Amino acid sequence: MSSKQFTKSQEALEENNDGKIFTTNLGFTALCFLIALAGFGYILTTLPGIAESPTDPSRTCIVDGWKLGLIITHVLVFAIIPLAMRIFYNSLKNLGLPSRSIFASQLGLAFVMVAIASEIGWHVTQCWYYQNDFTMLNFMFYFFLISAFALWADGLVQKTTIITNLINIVFAISLLVVSILYPLGYQAGNDNFKIPIYIALTLVLAVLTYRGYKILQDWKIILFPIFSVGVNLTFVFLLDKFGGNPYTDPQVTFNALFHMLHDLVGTEAGLVIFTWLFYSKGIAQKNSKATLAGEKN
Repeated sequence: MSSKQFTKSQEALEENNDGKIFTTNLGFTALCFLIALAGFGYILTTLPGIAESPTDPSRTCIVDGWKLGLIITHVLVFAIIPLAMRIFYNSLKNLGLPSRSIFASQLGLAFVMVAIASEIGWHVTQCWYYQNDFTMLNFMFYFFLISAFALWADGLVQKTTIITNLINIVFAISLLVVSILYPLGYQAGNDNFKIPIYIALTLVLAVLTYRGYKILQDWKIILFPIFSVGVNLTFVFLLDKFGGNPYTDPQVTFNALFHMLHDLVGTEAGLVIFTWLFYSKGIAQKNSKATLAGEKN
């Protein structure tokens, strides 16, 4: 069967099964999840949840105003994501994407909240003083964040093809690979073992951006990776360089400030921009056309 024939048969299958639950697409998604979850299970059996006691008296904690600011910037995601879920549900529906796409985007956005909840738990064990380390909570943050963006990207697929299925397999295998490397990095005490995580995140975000552009046809989509990747990693770099060490070289102001900006101006700004662009295309534009049509009538 040629790729064109495969695409047409897939489209016909999606149209016929749009109201069904158990479809071939769901089965394929479940297969990808099983591959990724195999790595997650491996981590659960090999990695400790908390590497050290958060009450260690020799460790510097972030308290008072800086701590409150960090908590607010992290909890803010739980206000942004539900709104984004509603916007994407209506936008993708208005833009004519099938129910499987809407489901994938909703599940992906829900996974973002799981990732942030894990990150908050990780920071609590650090007494809110950011330090790059290896714990179960830290791994859960990255695992669910990569999964979230992969699902979100899958939700923007307009036509299911062999290539889109292969990309999903690559994402699943990437999660398995980083799951195997993560405990090795913990044992070696080497942060370089986290580099594949950043590569996987960049790859998933690139696919998400490209698919978003294919739907929106708006150059402003480039702002999403600029903030989510560029600005985000800039503050992570500044954290590593000037954030100090909670034991021997505490730099509370720099650590808290760059940590907040990494979330607020990086991750959350990127989410807001991406969501706003889909709101403009899938909801505001449609409402404007409907209003004009009503005025003419």
